[in-house]
Amino acid sequence: MVAVGAVTALCAALSVFVPPVGAALTIVACAVLVAWTRPVGVLGRALAVAAIVTAIAGPNLALPTAPGISAFRVVIVLLFAGVLAHLAIGGAIPWPRALSLPASLFGLILLWAVISLAWADEPTEGIRWIGLFALGVALSLTIAVTFSTRARIIQLLKILGAVFLVVVAVSLMELVLGIRLPTSRLLDRTADTAFAATSFFGNENNLATYLTLTLPYFVGLVIVFRDIRLRVIGAAGGLTTLLLLLYTGSKTNLLVTALVFLTFFIVLAMDRSMRRQAFLGALALGAAAALVLVPALNGVGPIKLSDRALSKFSFTLLTEQVDNGVGSGAVRASLTNEGLTLVRETGGIGAGAGNSSAAIAERTEYPEVVLLLHNWWLEVAADLGLIGIALYICVYVFMVSRQLRAARSPDPLLRYLGLAGTAALVGFVVGSLAPSSALAFSPMWITFGVCLATTVLLSATRGRQP
Repeated sequence: MVAVGAVTALCAALSVFVPPVGAALTIVACAVLVAWTRPVGVLGRALAVAAIVTAIAGPNLALPTAPGISAFRVVIVLLFAGVLAHLAIGGAIPWPRALSLPASLFGLILLWAVISLAWADEPTEGIRWIGLFALGVALSLTIAVTFSTRARIIQLLKILGAVFLVVVAVSLMELVLGIRLPTSRLLDRTADTAFAATSFFGNENNLATYLTLTLPYFVGLVIVFRDIRLRVIGAAGGLTTLLLLLYTGSKTNLLVTALVFLTFFIVLAMDRSMRRQAFLGALALGAAAALVLVPALNGVGPIKLSDRALSKFSFTLLTEQVDNGVGSGAVRASLTNEGLTLVRETGGIGAGAGNSSAAIAERTEYPEVVLLLHNWWLEVAADLGLIGIALYICVYVFMVSRQLRAARSPDPLLRYLGLAGTAALVGFVVGSLAPSSALAFSPMWITFGVCLATTVLLSATRGRQP
């Protein structure tokens, strides 16, 4: 108590005479006090929740004078420091055996990325790429370790549901009030982009990809559970997701939506005990398309989209852009061609971690607009070569296979997580082409974390069975 009083007095004095130092010391003192009086497990879960929330907020919670120092990165550093301190004093952190293989594969990807710095033209960019990839992996594994029991994974779903509500609220703030966050690329754009929402994600494509990663977890509630409350939540969440998707103009994620529903239908149809749910899923698909997407995309119905919005969804326009060498369609086609050429010309080893964009910018027809490849699969291949993309595919196939196993479980929670996880991962095969890069795209890493947590829960459930 004497020590607490002395620190309090010191903080108060410094706050009067040197406010910045006093405020910083007060924050540190509060953190130490909380850490001293709370169990390690509680602190770990609190930091894991903070990591999820701040990861979605992204650069919106960064220092204005130092955008690279975001709240998420600070939380991850604190989490990592806490783990090391806990281990240093003889503590133990339970490691699920089910995570050994995916964690090893992620580790091999990072090791190969470090090795690739040997031939990278810009090692600094490579180190930055490795750092961001490591942060994403850390977030996924943190989620999988922290929320791997039934009670905790339900808690995780509730947290993600609350985050979704905030994302929707910010999107409505943009669409209804015209107020955008400082990180939105549409902040100072003219009225022709007023139809679109970006929320916390900076641009429309990123928001759309987040929505299609979230959609399966709402649809799954309707298909798997009989509780009317869960079905209402699932229907309302799914409808909200589809409506917001219309205000992103993302053609890629329009295709992903169809792929998500198709995945549900196929997985359910393959399970004889669940063919009735498959039929209901098909009806849900038809109803959603008839009531929400189809009329709106044809400029009719209760949802009136602007001409600008309708043109963003036009696949005919996309084809014309590619044929005429103009617009975003032509840029993406050029990037894809140059990325594949780069993989071939480097002998399959890639340009080195984080170096593909610079290499392609020197040779593409559109160097003034090229920042990233706009294709996550190709980015991994162009940076890390065939070995890197092969390791990443192994991780992906592992996660999909475990979600399929969970989807066949008699346990409703596991079946729900497996179905939703399978649809999310299959959809993201195409959805990952929408963002300029998925390297720092937190919804992808969070989805991976949920899928890995499902894997751990599946393994534990099977271990308890006689």
